[in-house]
Amino acid sequence: MQFTKILILILLLMILIQDLKSRSVYWLMFPILVLLFLILQYQNDHELLAIWQPALINIGFLASQILLVSAYFSIKNKRLINITDQLLGLGDILFLLSISIYLSVLNFLVFYILSLVIVLFSWLTWQLFSQKKGHEIPLAGLQALILIVVLSCDWWVKNLNLTVDTWLLNLITK
Repeated sequence: MQFTKILILILLLMILIQDLKSRSVYWLMFPILVLLFLILQYQNDHELLAIWQPALINIGFLASQILLVSAYFSIKNKRLINITDQLLGLGDILFLLSISIYLSVLNFLVFYILSLVIVLFSWLTWQLFSQKKGHEIPLAGLQALILIVVLSCDWWVKNLNLTVDTWLLNLITK
């Protein structure tokens, strides 16, 4: 199990490095990430069927977000806009789909929202002080970095168990 966790962290680190370096990530990394998350789930629970309901809810949430953003920009520009052309990278979507397999529904929503806020704040701060200005945010890479920290905390510092919502619900109700 430790080997699988280390492989996941290495793969996330590779996503971070690739996205920072070239603003693109090899698509093959995402199916491998899904496979490693499934292996980890199997090693933890031996019940792979239990992950499909939260995964489908997470994927449905992502799909609705993508459709709403596409509709917004299409209405704004008065023509059909494919947001993966210039607004959102395919790697960003594939990254979020990959982690939707592992994280429970509430953990996914919290990660999604907080990581977007952290990435946006970090990127704007970087742009403020950087000599090299850019338009493209390495979203998947920076979210991978945040996920490395979160997973490391879950696995080795404080057992949060990001595959169930119990710890988060307990935190909210206190």
